[in-house]
Amino acid sequence: MHTCDFSNHQNRDLRLEDLSPEYRAMIRQSTRSDPYYPGWHIAPPCGLLNDPNGLCEIDSVHHIFHQWFPAGPVHGLKYWRHVTTRDFVHYQDEGVAMAPDQPCDCHGCYTGMALREEDGARLYYTGLSSAGQEPCTCTALFDGRQITHREKLLDRDPAVTTINYRDPCVWKKGESFHMLVGGESLEHKGVLLFYSGTRADRFSYRGLLDLGKQNFGYMMECPNYYEEGGAGVLFFSPMGMPSGSKYDYRNVFSVVYCIGEPLDTIQGRFLIQKVYEMDKGFDFYAPQSYRDEKGRRILFGWLGNSKNPYPTDRNNWAHMLTMPRLLRVEGDRLVQQPLPELEALRGEAVPVPAEMQLPHSRLELEAGAGESFSFMLENELGENITFTGTAGEYTLDRSGMSEPYALNFGAVRYAHRLEPSGSVRIFVDHSSIEIFCDGGKTVFTARFFLRGGLTLRTQGLNGTLYMLEKTVWTFPPKDGGVTYV
Repeated sequence: MHTCDFSNHQNRDLRLEDLSPEYRAMIRQSTRSDPYYPGWHIAPPCGLLNDPNGLCEIDSVHHIFHQWFPAGPVHGLKYWRHVTTRDFVHYQDEGVAMAPDQPCDCHGCYTGMALREEDGARLYYTGLSSAGQEPCTCTALFDGRQITHREKLLDRDPAVTTINYRDPCVWKKGESFHMLVGGESLEHKGVLLFYSGTRADRFSYRGLLDLGKQNFGYMMECPNYYEEGGAGVLFFSPMGMPSGSKYDYRNVFSVVYCIGEPLDTIQGRFLIQKVYEMDKGFDFYAPQSYRDEKGRRILFGWLGNSKNPYPTDRNNWAHMLTMPRLLRVEGDRLVQQPLPELEALRGEAVPVPAEMQLPHSRLELEAGAGESFSFMLENELGENITFTGTAGEYTLDRSGMSEPYALNFGAVRYAHRLEPSGSVRIFVDHSSIEIFCDGGKTVFTARFFLRGGLTLRTQGLNGTLYMLEKTVWTFPPKDGGVTYV
């Protein structure tokens, strides 16, 4: 059986009910048999995964939704797929949580978030309500089991933005509710639209959020805002950010954050002192965070790039979510660290070797890094990916991969080194690498594709290596007419 032809956007409006059980079984089998498929990250059962959505914890269960096109590894008609966990080691795939079948979202259920309420959560998301891709802001209720009461909340105002209008973020302060929505102005500038209301389902437009004179490209999407320790934290994904050096904004699209005084909801203003790039790697976008029941701020991002094919496309799947990360504010910087629960995946601890043939490609390395260090994964043909550090710079180089891709955006990424010596944590999962440096202030996230068995080679790293176990998954008995065993 052949896969669908998605060229020229053919077949991108296929719905789950349009796919035969045989086709679903075939693409799921090709997905799960791909050697690049992750062992401990959230990834699609087949098709394309992108933005994390609706993150929340209800009664000790973490709910992780993501956008999903089930028919193949392209951006098509979007669903929300639902995953739950209590410990980030054992996961339940809950299947489809939201299908594009309501008047407000009949042409796609796009990015949204969850606002916790006493008996569950209220969801806010972007729906496409017409074949012309007309966006609107929608709302729904989630009780920890199912999503109900989906309806349109706000229309796009064509006098304010182009059709690029999406990704609501809502927070409550005092007795008022506030909302940011990303957009592209009629002058083709990235903007955030600001709304307020006294009810969670009624909002009035207040104007464009005043962010000063900073250039945020031609479009801003996926805004996230929260307050911690008396500071306001705003991060978002701007399109078209100009780059002035090899260190900044080298991806197709980047993610930035700003920390300052809490957003002024009276004036509709957020004063920006400094803008930082959230990730220096190749494949990180559309992150979303939530506060869990322990009071921690947890982040997931989309571990992908929206403008290039991937080697996994031939096996009918694309992309994954990042590992869950803890966020905290340190001065004007965001610190990212791996969620401690992931330590349960660790196998036997061994000293970081100078050279070691790996039994598989799932590992964690935690080490002190000297002024000069290197980390390399290499196959028997000499194809490799390297991460190196000097006194003033980090370099991630994937130009030696078995299967290069996205070369139009370069094969090397750089970052200034903030600490001339300190710890480095590196996580690998078959075809992804996530690197935490400078105490978590500098992070690299990337995909890489190396065929065959790998050898680890290091210099200047003194610490511990762990081989990681796979997470444990339970799948729904039926999904789109296919029974999984």
